[in-house]
Amino acid sequence: MKSIMISFMLSAPVIAMAQTNTVLTWDECIAQTKSNNPDMISARSAVRESEYSVISANSAFLPDISASAGLSFGQSENGDDWNDSKSSSGSLSLSQDLFSGGGNLASKRKAVAQLQVVNEQYRQTLSDVELRTRLAFVEVLYAQDLIELTEKIAERRSDNVRLIQLRFDGGRENAGSLARSKAQLAQAEFEVREAKRSLAYALRNLSAAIGKSESMDGVSGNLQAVAPADGLELELLMAQTPEYVIASVQVEAANDGVVVARSSLFPTIRFSASAGIGSGNYEDYNGNWSMGLNASVPIYTGRRTQREVAAAKERVIQSEMGLLDTANTLLASLQQQRNSYVNAVESESIQKQLYDAETLRAEISAAKYKQGLLDYEDWDTIENALISQGKSYLQARRSSEMQQAYWRNALGLSIWSAEQGE
Repeated sequence: MKSIMISFMLSAPVIAMAQTNTVLTWDECIAQTKSNNPDMISARSAVRESEYSVISANSAFLPDISASAGLSFGQSENGDDWNDSKSSSGSLSLSQDLFSGGGNLASKRKAVAQLQVVNEQYRQTLSDVELRTRLAFVEVLYAQDLIELTEKIAERRSDNVRLIQLRFDGGRENAGSLARSKAQLAQAEFEVREAKRSLAYALRNLSAAIGKSESMDGVSGNLQAVAPADGLELELLMAQTPEYVIASVQVEAANDGVVVARSSLFPTIRFSASAGIGSGNYEDYNGNWSMGLNASVPIYTGRRTQREVAAAKERVIQSEMGLLDTANTLLASLQQQRNSYVNAVESESIQKQLYDAETLRAEISAAKYKQGLLDYEDWDTIENALISQGKSYLQARRSSEMQQAYWRNALGLSIWSAEQGE
């Protein structure tokens, strides 16, 4: 029993460390972002607010019903006497718009259009939040890989110092070469510390993108972008972006605005009905009821309505020109973003080939230098080329991941919007 207790006490710190070790996958980051990101929560609230506005617009097609009740008691002076006065009443009234020149229907369509705009804005917000989170996630992956790379470089520099020291001790290398190799080792060790500090910031930035104040220990994943598909039609992709859909809806809303403004020129017909009961002494109640139709026609409004209709038509022209400009701008932007995406993926492939070539070249030169078949200057140049190419390849991997994220954002795509469409 005592040995079991000792084993548990020794293992408890290990268990606690395992519980506090927070390493998230991309899917886990996305799940936490959905629950914690302030921009997403605010955008969802805006959608619900717009939904209430649509419900409010529907109320124009339903009757207005109101009820009232009253009770009063008082006294009035008549000579030397005071007379009591008391009364009670109750009523119920109903009214319903039968025709309003199409204004109510157009107002409802405008509310529905506004809801669609807010939904598209929400879709763009989802894409923007994913972009920010993805870029932060990629930076963490890059920082982790950079630490691994710089540690390998430092280890390689350390091995080179030992090699040059042996050759210097044997009289086959000069002091300048030894001093340079030691300086290169110091620089490599600094780059390791610098990379670790960069990781600390990247982790904080990822936590902020998720919407949490607590930092994490790291992430799991690889820097490997997917090559873009061929044969994409930019016009079709452009028409599905939130920005273009919003511009299209705004044209429809502007046309509905013309109908709303023009409805003031038509007669308004309204049905009303009421019933009530009242008493002057709380005992004798008298009932009453009524119903009827009411029609009103504007005769002269100082040409106010005509000017409002003309202004609404001008807004239609503005919205149509805005849609045309949005389409042209989006097509150019999508073409540029796609080019950047394709270039980044192709560049990564080329940088990988160059890195493999420099690795092979460095192995051959190292063997020659150890055998005395290659001088220090040529060997050092090849070593530096390998290290530089290793950093370039890692940067290319990061760049292709980032350009892939930018491309998805340009299309207004996100994991959450895809889930909504399923």
